[in-house]
Amino acid sequence: MKKPKAHIRYALGAALDALLPRLCPVCRSTLGRGETLMCACCLAMAPRTLMHRRRDNSVAARVSRPGLEPALAAAWLEYRRDSPYASVVRDAKFRHMPAMAREAGRIYGLELMADGVPQLADIDVLLPVPLHWRRLLQRGYNQSREAAEGLADATGIDVGDNLVATRAHRTQTRQSAEARRRNVSGIIAVRHPDELRGLHVAVVDDVVTTGSTLSDALRAVQACGPRAMSVLALGAVPADAFHFAPECGQQ
Repeated sequence: MKKPKAHIRYALGAALDALLPRLCPVCRSTLGRGETLMCACCLAMAPRTLMHRRRDNSVAARVSRPGLEPALAAAWLEYRRDSPYASVVRDAKFRHMPAMAREAGRIYGLELMADGVPQLADIDVLLPVPLHWRRLLQRGYNQSREAAEGLADATGIDVGDNLVATRAHRTQTRQSAEARRRNVSGIIAVRHPDELRGLHVAVVDDVVTTGSTLSDALRAVQACGPRAMSVLALGAVPADAFHFAPECGQQ
């Protein structure tokens, strides 16, 4: 019975692709069988940061401060607004494509696993950066949660829901570093903090710009007494594309 079922699924998938062809968000070519997030060529050429290979990277600089040094701070792709690759993250967030964020997280997780990142095996739980309930109702999903679920699919690490947004905030788009810091300061809290004590907690976000949101999340987690903390994101604005002052790493 397995072969007929697989044959039917393949036929239905082919019919759906014919009616509603899936396009690569980068080059807009039609995706082939087995191509999920983007076409094979664009995936191969994707601007990976490879931050997981060096501890002193720009994301670590943005979220670190005295007494808080993440065990792992990394992002998958460079995020430049004028790059076609920006659509991988932007469409997931603003064009109601949560599956894109989840698949990006899954591919990133597979690449981290294949690269043998030692800190990955030590992580106990993935905590997505939360959305306030009003924003969640408007959007219908949390793109950071979807990215975390994709990472979990690839790595087997559990996804938790301990982080909550205590108040709504304005969009961070096109705000200065200082405005971003003020905008998100103190908005993230932890429920059931005892669940995180002694664990290695990785906070997951979609895009790192100044690191203000992640810093606020790490501050909340740190108060729970974790064994270690890490940061994972789908994208990061490169240091040469976004000017952030040295103190941003201590926010």
